[in-house]
Amino acid sequence: MRLKRFLPDFRRLQWKLTLTYTLVTTAAILVVEVVLLIVAGYIMLRSDVLPRMLVPSFQEIAGDLVPYLHGGAPDQEALARWLKEFVRTGELRRGRQVQLDLDPMLVAFAAVVDREGRVVGIEPASLCGPRVLLEDCVQPPVAAIVDNALAGVMDAARLVARTGSGFVLATPIVDETGDVLGGLVLQISIPLTATQFITQGARALFPSTLFIMGFAALVGTVFGFFTARGLTRRLNRLMLAADTWSRGDFTVVVRDASQDELGLLAQRLNRMAEQLQNLLQAREELAALEERNRLARDLHDSVKQQVFATAMQVAAARNLLDENPDQARAHLVEAERLARQAQQELTALIRELRPAALEGKGLVAALREYVAEWSRQTGIEADLRVQGERPLPLHVEQALFRIAQEALSNVARHSGATRAVVRLAWGARHVTMAVEDNGRGFDVEGAWGKGLGLRSMVERAQRLRGDLQVESRAGVGTRVIVRCPV
Repeated sequence: MRLKRFLPDFRRLQWKLTLTYTLVTTAAILVVEVVLLIVAGYIMLRSDVLPRMLVPSFQEIAGDLVPYLHGGAPDQEALARWLKEFVRTGELRRGRQVQLDLDPMLVAFAAVVDREGRVVGIEPASLCGPRVLLEDCVQPPVAAIVDNALAGVMDAARLVARTGSGFVLATPIVDETGDVLGGLVLQISIPLTATQFITQGARALFPSTLFIMGFAALVGTVFGFFTARGLTRRLNRLMLAADTWSRGDFTVVVRDASQDELGLLAQRLNRMAEQLQNLLQAREELAALEERNRLARDLHDSVKQQVFATAMQVAAARNLLDENPDQARAHLVEAERLARQAQQELTALIRELRPAALEGKGLVAALREYVAEWSRQTGIEADLRVQGERPLPLHVEQALFRIAQEALSNVARHSGATRAVVRLAWGARHVTMAVEDNGRGFDVEGAWGKGLGLRSMVERAQRLRGDLQVESRAGVGTRVIVRCPV
């Protein structure tokens, strides 16, 4: 566990990007080295590029052999020493400067011929006797380029020939006047197949490849880490803003002025947050307007009528006070009852305007207090039954509390019931609340959509992505059922 804390967490995007950059960098370098090795193998084993590159240097060196061929008879001893030294060392010099440097292991033979193509010097000497035509000792492709050289051809493409195990170079030996005195011939042998060349080349390059790949991995890791770090920081700013928005605070703005995809995403999310803020404000204004309309309706349907009736009772009592004191007293008693009922209605309305009472109590505790107070005020027996209680988000609790208030208010005003029951049940994915009474019931289809209270309950349920049903029959009572996801 302690070691785990010091190791990078490769599940994070920053380390995933860093690891990806490192792997891509090292793999790219490895692929480049393999491709270069294959290209080098092709040039060495299949292409004439390398031999043609050697021809100019070979032609410059051939000029040094003019003194050995100039005059009546060639200086065979000097040519033999020159060829033996070259085959032994693999070096062709001009003065002190090395013009051509080859691995002696690769030099198959070197020969000098006169203008008729006869051998005047060859190393190893066992390959061909002196004064013998070189074409009798070599393969046909070699004889062809020797003929080109003796004809004075200087084109590198016509002075190179491929053999089974390598390639042959030929060049004319030309004096100051432009006369061709003879030719210089060199056969380079490559004793490797393509597979052997690649295998040995890979073995030779393996240590340097490891070093280069290690260095590339280090550089790639550092560069990838800091590159991914900037990217993940920008993503973290987006996540923090999204967390803040999820809590309902849309005032947070993502600061990202770049014009890449993340910057454009941040700008669009900022616009979305602004639109959501405007939408929430509009919904709050509509909710406040709805509450004012409902409050106006409730005051009109209950308190206003009761105050009007109270005033009528008081007026009747005043008129009968002198003639019939007993009847006047009865009117005053009724006025007192109506005033008390109006007071209860106002108290219920005030309670409905205080949903914040839920905070700190929870839905069940708040409903239990409200049901008990409602039963005491209305004289209707009421009970709360709970099954499988679990915490709910505050906005869900407030909506269910409001629906229960509205349903119980309708029971008190319209049902004529003597008993009501509020049921709360939590399921695996939903919570269900039902408000039942044993009142007179009503025609659901005829009343649906007409009452503001019923419509407000439906809208509250829909905001919770739930549904609300009303079941009622004459003489049986009414049941309001709301079901919403948790």
